[in-house]
Amino acid sequence: MLSKEMFGSVRIRLTLWYVAVLAVSLIAFALLVYYAAARIFYERQDESLRSTAETVASAYMQELEEEGSIAKANDVVLAQMVFPNRYVEVVDAEGRVVAQSSNLVRYPLTLPAPTLSEARLRSVGFVVSRTIESESLGVRVAVVPLSKNSQNPFGFAVVAESLSVIEGGLRRLRRDFFAGVPLVLLVASLGGYFLARKSLGPIALMNAQTQRITAENLSSRLDVTNPRDELGQLATTINALLARLDATFSEQQRFIADASHELRTPLAVLRGETEVALEQNRGAKDYRETLALIKDEAERLTRIVENLFILARQPVDQHSMMKEPLRLNEVVSECVRSAQVLATQRGLRLHLDGATSEVSFTGDDELLKRMLLNLLDNAVKYTAPGGDVGVALSTQNGSARIVVTDSGIGIPSADQPRIFDRFYRVDKARSRALGGAGLGLSIAKWIVEAHGGTITVQSMPIQGSEFIVELPLQGNGRSM
Repeated sequence: MLSKEMFGSVRIRLTLWYVAVLAVSLIAFALLVYYAAARIFYERQDESLRSTAETVASAYMQELEEEGSIAKANDVVLAQMVFPNRYVEVVDAEGRVVAQSSNLVRYPLTLPAPTLSEARLRSVGFVVSRTIESESLGVRVAVVPLSKNSQNPFGFAVVAESLSVIEGGLRRLRRDFFAGVPLVLLVASLGGYFLARKSLGPIALMNAQTQRITAENLSSRLDVTNPRDELGQLATTINALLARLDATFSEQQRFIADASHELRTPLAVLRGETEVALEQNRGAKDYRETLALIKDEAERLTRIVENLFILARQPVDQHSMMKEPLRLNEVVSECVRSAQVLATQRGLRLHLDGATSEVSFTGDDELLKRMLLNLLDNAVKYTAPGGDVGVALSTQNGSARIVVTDSGIGIPSADQPRIFDRFYRVDKARSRALGGAGLGLSIAKWIVEAHGGTITVQSMPIQGSEFIVELPLQGNGRSM
């Protein structure tokens, strides 16, 4: 359990990854250095042995020329040229020992024929010999001709040195690596853990601050120390998310409160009328009046519930709308015919312009009709008898333009930015009296935006209002 919690920590995992990568890098570097050093050590030993052998050969031939005696040359060279920890030998052309240093008396070097041939051809030959029993690792042997005349060699100078000299240096190097690499990893792991903890400190702080944010204090925000680095950008993004959640939550609370308020009135009327009707026996006329009132309130309640259902779809079903080819001019004409009954009842003149030209469009037929009927219903409600309501359809700049105008009471400029909000009504008493719940324009705006369009309003108090809907035709249909 402890190990699972320990490895669940990001700083522990970062530290372990850091140490693992560093360990692999250090081991690879140590191996490269070790083998490069071994190669250099062996090359230097070969070069040193070759130089010593050439010195012995030169001194031997010089003494031989001066004294004219092989025996005397052997005695002089071997007596004068003493090299610590090295073995010296002079052999003839066939590899037989002619003279040797005192440390080789009991262990003559055995030279294979290929080494002698290599020395003749390349002026030097190397071989590892294990004939000296005291050298468990063997000795490195360098062979050079006594005479530079490769066609008639006089013999060879042989110099050997124990491989334990190189092995000792490599052993010290390995010991240094075995001690140094773990020490470096230990220091690096401590430093890595400190850096990881330091780097993740702001995240831990953000985590603590985020845990303190609940639905009751969504207005709280995270501290942004440096907005330019990654953690600052993360905190800024979280703050933006919290702002959106705060706005959505506030809107939801307002929506629930407004919906409850709108539903409470018709329900209270229904309950009150029912209780009055049940208290005592009444005449048929009184019952008909009560039932008519109950019917009106039930219809109003039905409209509110239907509108709430449409708004509940709002962002979820935006991409799953039924989009199919249709003629926008026919949709507008049908909506105007449907609204004609309401306009006639209120003594209004309703006229349509531009519906004779065919406008092809791709969208949801039912939603578009509901959008336009909501606009027409709004225009009819707030226009006094004898007024005018107009609908115009046109195309311009690749968009279909639907304009609904009325000569009604108009909308004050201070209220115009909020008329598309849910449950917002300019004249609350009059709107409720006319059966409105403040949802029609909100639904109309959502339908327009779901089709990629825009809706705007231009209005002056007492002079009337003009709602302008623009729906893009590009990618939807074409104007005929």
